[in-house]
Amino acid sequence: MSKYTVETKLKAIELYKKGLGSRQIQCKLNIPSHSTIDRWIILFKKYGKAGLITKRTRKKYSGQFKLEVLNWRKEHNESYQATALKYGISNTGIIANWQRAYKEGGIDALFIKQGRPTMHKKAKHKKLNKSELSELERLRLENRALHVEVEYLKKLDALVQKRGHLKKKDE
Repeated sequence: MSKYTVETKLKAIELYKKGLGSRQIQCKLNIPSHSTIDRWIILFKKYGKAGLITKRTRKKYSGQFKLEVLNWRKEHNESYQATALKYGISNTGIIANWQRAYKEGGIDALFIKQGRPTMHKKAKHKKLNKSELSELERLRLENRALHVEVEYLKKLDALVQKRGHLKKKDE
C-alpha cells in the first residue's frame, strides 16, 4: 500500500498550481519531505494523473537494461531522479541499488537474477551453450561500458584542454 493516497498527491498538485512552493505544501499537508512533493510534481508534469498512481507489479529489469541506464546516467552526469524519469522507473532507489551493486561486484552483479529460480524448459538447439552465450553477452556489455567510459574521458580531456587554451589567450 502506498504511503500517500492519490487524493493527497492531487491536493499537493492543486496547491502547487495555485502558486505554493513545495516547502509550503509540505507544512500544509504535514508531509515530512518537500522532495517527495517535488517528485510528485515532476511525475504529474510528465505522465499526468497516471504518474501519481502507485504501480503494484514488481517489474524485472535485464542486466543489459540496468547497464544501459547506468551508462546513460554517467554519460549525462544526471541524478537518480532524472534518470528514473527518462527510463520510466518509478523508484529512484532501484538505480542507486544497481549503482552500488556495480561498484561492489562489477558488471556481473547486474546480471544476477534475484528471487526463486525458474523451472527449466527444454533448451532449443543453439550453437553456443548457455554459459558461453551469457559470457559472450557479458563481454559485449562490458565492452560497451568501456567504450562509453573512454568517450566520456575524451570529452572531459577536450574540455580541460580547451579551458587551459582559453586561459593562455587571456594572459
